[in-house]
Amino acid sequence: MPYITLFGGLIVAAWYGGAAPALAAALAGWIAARLLFIEPRGQIAIEGTQGAIEVAAYALSSLLIAGLGGAMQRARRAAEEGERRFRGFMQHSPNGVFIKDAQGRYIFMNRVGEKLVGTASWEGKTDADLLPREVADQVMAHDREVLSADAARRYQVSLPRPEGTLTLRSVKFPLRDPEGRRYVGAVTMDVTAEQEAQRQLQTIADALPAVVLMVDRELRFQYINQLGAQWMRRAPQDVVGKPVAELIGEQGFAEIRPYLDRVLAGETVIYEREVEYPAFGRRWAAVHLAPLPDGFVAVTTDIHERKRMEQALQEADRRKDQFIATLAHELRNPLAPIRMAVALLGNERAADHDRSWALGVVERQVGNMARLIEDLLDMARITSGKLLMRKERVLLATVIDAALETSRPAIEAARHRLVTSLPPAPVVLHADPTRLAQVLANLLNNSAKYTPPGGVIELGAELADRELVLSVRDNGMGFPPELGEHLFEPFAQWAPAEAAAAGLGIGLALVRGIVALHDGTVSAASAGPGKGSRFEVRLPLDESVPARERAAPAPLSASGLGRRVLVADDNRDAADALCRVLSLLGYDTRAAYDGAEAIELCDSFRPHVAVLDIGMPGRSGYEVAQRVRARKGREIKLIALTGWGSDADVQRARDAGFDQHLTKPVDPAVLGEMLSRS
Repeated sequence: MPYITLFGGLIVAAWYGGAAPALAAALAGWIAARLLFIEPRGQIAIEGTQGAIEVAAYALSSLLIAGLGGAMQRARRAAEEGERRFRGFMQHSPNGVFIKDAQGRYIFMNRVGEKLVGTASWEGKTDADLLPREVADQVMAHDREVLSADAARRYQVSLPRPEGTLTLRSVKFPLRDPEGRRYVGAVTMDVTAEQEAQRQLQTIADALPAVVLMVDRELRFQYINQLGAQWMRRAPQDVVGKPVAELIGEQGFAEIRPYLDRVLAGETVIYEREVEYPAFGRRWAAVHLAPLPDGFVAVTTDIHERKRMEQALQEADRRKDQFIATLAHELRNPLAPIRMAVALLGNERAADHDRSWALGVVERQVGNMARLIEDLLDMARITSGKLLMRKERVLLATVIDAALETSRPAIEAARHRLVTSLPPAPVVLHADPTRLAQVLANLLNNSAKYTPPGGVIELGAELADRELVLSVRDNGMGFPPELGEHLFEPFAQWAPAEAAAAGLGIGLALVRGIVALHDGTVSAASAGPGKGSRFEVRLPLDESVPARERAAPAPLSASGLGRRVLVADDNRDAADALCRVLSLLGYDTRAAYDGAEAIELCDSFRPHVAVLDIGMPGRSGYEVAQRVRARKGREIKLIALTGWGSDADVQRARDAGFDQHLTKPVDPAVLGEMLSRS
């Protein structure tokens, strides 16, 4: 049957042209067959039933072939269009896209991939043909792993290029075609810039004086800087990936869990707490938590020193308030009997012995106030480093005698028994005898104050390794052992609940300051409340030159006859009172109540000595001294009598022309001695 020979052409026409070309080819083939091969040749006619059946069968077969060919051609075109779109999409991908067969030969690579590899001539080649040997080995090993696992994997490789090393991050996955052939697909991203930015951020994070870390939503560490790793005493790689609870402990995790829940809910959280660090122990930290899409970032700063300073400031503020309250109390104590004594002196019916008693009260209480103020000034001088030390070689016995002279009244008043134990041979010190006596007197007075009546106080001295060890021991109320160091801080006091602390709390601080200026140390110890105390002072010895006995003071002149003294003070009571006292000593006195009047009296009264207050209105004592010196030279002796008593105040007075400087309130005997020698 000649029509059968036409089906091959029909199939070809259908495959390449579709249904319409196949039908045209069928018609053209039938016509050609009728004209050239079927008898009678040269005629187009259907002869008989048999001929009609053959034509119908041919037509039906042609239609079927054309239909199937059209469908196949449409499917092929759709596939080609899909592939074209796929390739177009892959070509425009911002990442490199690669497809390799099971033998590692490239069958697809987009333009970005060509740039990464460095060539457009890749088809049919392998990684060994395109990449450096070491990189190719890594990539092919990754491909084998993906095919073996039949699962996607993530990888990162470094690819050397002339312009620099690229860091490439890839997602690789297995592929199969309908015939079951296996391929490896890869989407590769150039993360060089990202990695460099991360390195820069890590450098910055490592340079920060704070712990920086990132945690995912499963509460696992994703990043930690060097400082954080040091605080944990771990390498960063030993922290990343570990659960937070595992590294900080279940208890610590439970304490911060409420904060973590809040930041994971999208809230920024800031808090402060004490944290237990393996490298440092328990320290205060400030923590700032900020939410991220996949977790949160935490910045932790060590604020331990700040917290200690805050606590110290709070403690200092508490002590300041306590000091002010105590100072008010201590000032009221002497003022109360002074006020009563003044009332008694002003009563005309008071007997002579009552007046004598009242004068004694005033003298004692004014002395107490003067010592209180002098202690405060000494504390200020020590704090500012301006306490003047007049050191000399002095015998220990001389210092102890002076201290006992000061402390014995308080010891005897409380009926204490004093026991002394001193070295048999003379001990020489290079010290300020007055200040060192003040140290011992303060320690003895402290024991006398805090020991119940009838107690025992022991004063001891012994030599040990070119040091002198002075100790004051008592069987008094004692103190908790841990307070030994704190007792020497300014305004620090301790007393049991049933007793009240006495004094301002600066005596022991003065002791420590003065001892330190002698290159010595002081310590306090007690077995506990009610078990007594021991204070120990260690001082270096001076064995170079024997000490000289201190000369006794020259006897004071009891008469000021013929001597003229000018007293200037804007406090009229103070000026008049001093004039009266000096008049009783035989001096001829005049009072001035401001600076201008003082200058006028210096011209008219022609005093031998002028005692001047500093803070006078109009012209200060400094100005008066300068004017007097300019007009009178050294004819007049100038004495500054003021409430300003620092070393700087003394120097300023000397610079203004004063010969002497005295601090209020002055002992009349001291002023009398100074006047008698003028």
